[in-house]
This record gives sequence, structure tokens and C-alpha cells, in this order.
Amino acid sequence: MKKVITQILSICLLISLCSCSKKVNQDDVVKVFNAFDQTLEADSGHITGTFSMNTDDKSTIELDMQIIQTGNLQVAINMDLTSGNNTVENYLQFFIKDGKTYLKNMDVTSQSVVENIGLSPNQKISVYNIFLDYTDDELVSLFESTSRKGNTITLELNEKELATLLDSMGTLSVSEGKIIVELQNEFIKSLSFQLKGYLAYDDQSMDVNIKLDCQISDINSLSSISFPDDLESY
Repeated sequence: MKKVITQILSICLLISLCSCSKKVNQDDVVKVFNAFDQTLEADSGHITGTFSMNTDDKSTIELDMQIIQTGNLQVAINMDLTSGNNTVENYLQFFIKDGKTYLKNMDVTSQSVVENIGLSPNQKISVYNIFLDYTDDELVSLFESTSRKGNTITLELNEKELATLLDSMGTLSVSEGKIIVELQNEFIKSLSFQLKGYLAYDDQSMDVNIKLDCQISDINSLSSISFPDDLESY
């Protein structure tokens, strides 16, 4: 009998220790989201990254984006696309310069004015931060645990909360979600996001594996963008 009681107490202690090991540091969570907002509001910067999605075929987008939002708005975006075994370099290119927009998709080009996409030449690109109205407690509830090493913070996502946030229809089940953020001077220097789960809708279903890795440099210090010489021919 004593042996059984001892085993039960040991199991309870183990469960308790495991539960205690998964803690959410509210200060780290708030720090990450403040840095996210600061980065969105930056006057300039250079973003490079990779977005990949595994479903039936693996698709990967390589992104290179430069933006200057002081004075005349300037933007240069280049995307390479890999789908399955096929890679298309410069799959999509988009530029904003001198109040005009320029688009090149494969060999098809076009140009217009920034007003046609809801902007003005002297206006910052407004990116809506869906987390601005969240309280600190609501932000903390999105995560199961956090850890920190130097300026790098790892956030383990609350799978149920994440599924609800991403999919109000309840067709997405999340088995794993993680965000790794490296901070520098109250901005985000690098960010990695991984989501694994299962999507079921009507009679269709698939495994979902999404990963985003990006690096952000020259925040508020990018002074110029190199544009193609043939923009006016678009």
C-alpha cells in the first residue's frame, strides 16, 4: 500500500513540476508585441525572408523588400517562387517611386499611380496591427510558455487560441505553433514563425505546415533604394 501511495505521490509531483516548467513571462510577451508595433511604424527598412507552405506540394516564396516612408514613398519588392521542383526567379516585382506604381509579373508589366491603391505619394503605408486592442492579459493568453536567451524570445503558442484567432469557422486544428523573435533596440531584428496543424472543410482535408523566417535590417536608416533602369517601360 505504501508503495502504491509513493508512486501516486511521485506522479503528482512530476505532473506538478512539468506544469510549473511551462510559464509565460508577461514582460517578454508585451516586449515582443511592442517591438512588433514599433517595427510596423518604422520610417525605413529592409526585409528579407522565406515563406514556405507544405500541403500536397511544397511552395516557397523568397521575399526581398525595401521601403522608405519619409518624404516621397519608395518601395521595392521582389519575390522568387518555388513550387514543387520548379523555381521562377523574379516571379513578381513591385515598385513605388515618384508617386507611381510599377508591377512586373513574369513578363507582364504595368504601371499606375499610388492613388489607385489607396495611398498618396507622401503617406506611410498603414499596416493594421490586429493586436493593438488586446490587453496584456489577452496577449498572454495566446501562449502556453515563453523562454528567453539574451535578446531572443521564444513563444510557444496556445494551440486552441491560435486556431480560433486564425479560423473562426473551426476548420483548422493546430498541433504546434511557435514564434522566435530576436530584438534589437526595441525593434524586431529577426522573426521565425512555425505552424503545424490539420485543415478540414466540407469533404476536403489536408495537413498544414507553414513556416516564415525573416530578417529586418536598416530600420530607420535605409537612405536609398536601387530601382531598375527600365521602370518607365513597364
